Amino acid sequence: MGRFHRSLGLAGLAGLLIGALLTISSLWLVASGTLTPPLPYRIVEIVLVIVLAAISLTEIPLMVFAIRRLASSSSGNSVRIAAVMNGLFVLFAAVYAVPVSLLTGNVAWTLVLSALCIIRFATSMAFVREPAP
Repeated sequence: MGRFHRSLGLAGLAGLLIGALLTISSLWLVASGTLTPPLPYRIVEIVLVIVLAAISLTEIPLMVFAIRRLASSSSGNSVRIAAVMNGLFVLFAAVYAVPVSLLTGNVAWTLVLSALCIIRFATSMAFVREPAP
């Protein structure tokens, strides 16, 4: 494992950790009764989950392509910027999951959308290659 793949993996793990903390925080707010979900309707849950899951899944190939292009650029900081972008890419699946818990209070759909962080991390580790020297 080269330096590039290691920094990409560490940034992705940081994104996973922050995403998990964000998800746990939003679920705690709802479960503790600190925040009462304003839209606990089934149709709102379904529409919100479909829209946010579509955005999250559509982003995967686009961001993998963008990170690959960024990593292969000749800029001096391109590897570092690609790693940071990977961390944010992995994190944003949890960012898309938080509105589901805060607006509807549905734990299951929040966890499903947050689990896309793992898929994003695995995809970036599998398809983003170290740039050629």
